[in-house]
Amino acid sequence: MRITGPLLVALLALTGTAVAAPGDPWVAYVTNSTASRAVLMRVDPATGGLVEISRNGPQGALFDHPYDLVGAPDGSLLVADMGRFATSAQRTPDGAIVRVDPVTGAQSLVSAGGRLVDPAGLALAPDGTIFVVENVGLGGDPEVLRIDPATGAQSVVTSGDKLCYPFGIAIEPAGTLVVTEYGDLFGGSEPIDCPQDLGAVLRVNPSTGEQTTLTAGAPFLRNPFGITAAPDGGLLVVNQTGGGAAVMRVNPVTGVQQAVSGNGVADAFQTPQRISLTPDGEPIVSDFELNDLEGGLVRVALPSGAQSILRQGDIFNNPLGVAVVANRPPAAALSASPPAVRAGAPVAFDASGSSDPEGLRLRYAWDLDGNGSFESSTEGATASSSYPGSTTLTARVQVTDPHGASAVAAAAVTVDSIRPVIRAFRASRRGRRAFRFSYHLSEPASVAIAIQRPKRVRSRRCLRRPKAPGCVRWRTLSRLRQAGAAGTNTRRFSGKVRGRPLPAGRYRARATATDAVGNRAGARVVGLRVLATRAR
Repeated sequence: MRITGPLLVALLALTGTAVAAPGDPWVAYVTNSTASRAVLMRVDPATGGLVEISRNGPQGALFDHPYDLVGAPDGSLLVADMGRFATSAQRTPDGAIVRVDPVTGAQSLVSAGGRLVDPAGLALAPDGTIFVVENVGLGGDPEVLRIDPATGAQSVVTSGDKLCYPFGIAIEPAGTLVVTEYGDLFGGSEPIDCPQDLGAVLRVNPSTGEQTTLTAGAPFLRNPFGITAAPDGGLLVVNQTGGGAAVMRVNPVTGVQQAVSGNGVADAFQTPQRISLTPDGEPIVSDFELNDLEGGLVRVALPSGAQSILRQGDIFNNPLGVAVVANRPPAAALSASPPAVRAGAPVAFDASGSSDPEGLRLRYAWDLDGNGSFESSTEGATASSSYPGSTTLTARVQVTDPHGASAVAAAAVTVDSIRPVIRAFRASRRGRRAFRFSYHLSEPASVAIAIQRPKRVRSRRCLRRPKAPGCVRWRTLSRLRQAGAAGTNTRRFSGKVRGRPLPAGRYRARATATDAVGNRAGARVVGLRVLATRAR
């Protein structure tokens, strides 16, 4: 795999879902090293908030020993879990790559078993390919594996050779892989004697599997663990112990080492583990212990290397993995249709105009009664509600991306349950056929005056009782329409329908009114008599 062109910026966002730009807001995800408490949590440096994301239980039970963490482009999180630690006598392939939904905390398998014995480190290529450092190896030789994120299929990139006790992996701008070699480990139940006693940084060609040593040992390298690519193309490496630098920089061309931040007795670091970068390029480092033996996150200021504890305590339980996700807040939009309705009529709310800068999936929380609290939530961008009585309210939607950033939009709704009232509906003659109608309205409304003529119903019942109810039906000949104002209104009628004068006879005018939201007034009726034309 050869990456060319201006992909450095994209590579800097491999631990997140956005193309990071200086000044962008961000959050940090942390994995605890065991599953006895929360497995995964989120730290918001802007608010100081700490949110538990996932733990074994209803959300899943896939974790045993989480060891590394990256953010995927779709907003989900990928965790490398070692399962039960392997021994020289038993190398059970019980490792896994687990995907976690940061909204629900739900756990799902990406890949498990196969060659995954003790997966220790993760890196994510721009095309979504997952690269994994296999710390032990199914046959006893550590490996770098390639995993298809869609199928979970595993393939070997490189195995053995200079790989002895690897933990960290990162992708350089050119697409090559860099791996941290921890070096010797003595005093434990499984001592490890490596060719590079104090550790090394190896470069791996992902196409050929060729391994080369970029740098090793003195002056600062000592048990390197985490590694990441810096914005300038250099490599930042975390030393787990000693060496005079908790964080060091390695020149990717010459291999020259440079101390960035110390790990002496006066420093915050106790046992630093992994490293991730903020959009401004500042290192955020997980520390297994810190001063409370539970561990936490340490921010390293550049170029001074000054250390400050970003977060510790609470649900921290010896963290290993850390992933900084650059995350700009979404933009919320809301429309109400119609914005004014009669009581009981539905109002449709549409938040589909909302958007996320990183193109992440949004979820929607609704305050449709305007009381200030979001009483329901949906995956979709639409909702509806109806209201029983007259009111004016402001409905709101809160859109939230998978990493907790949110925005709110509002839409005004007016509910009118009061019907218009027609009073004093009268007709005054203006000739033998013409009339002038007048009426009084309680509020503005659309008025229709139907000119109707009676029609006798021919039935035995109506022949016997012509005035019985239902024996006269009124046929509408014409409708006069008018936008009536509140107060007194008038409307003239020429006495003609479609240009032809009405024949002499009995008629009636029936007035109805409908306000802007559809409330209808009770009908008012007045009788009319069209006179015959006088003979000359």
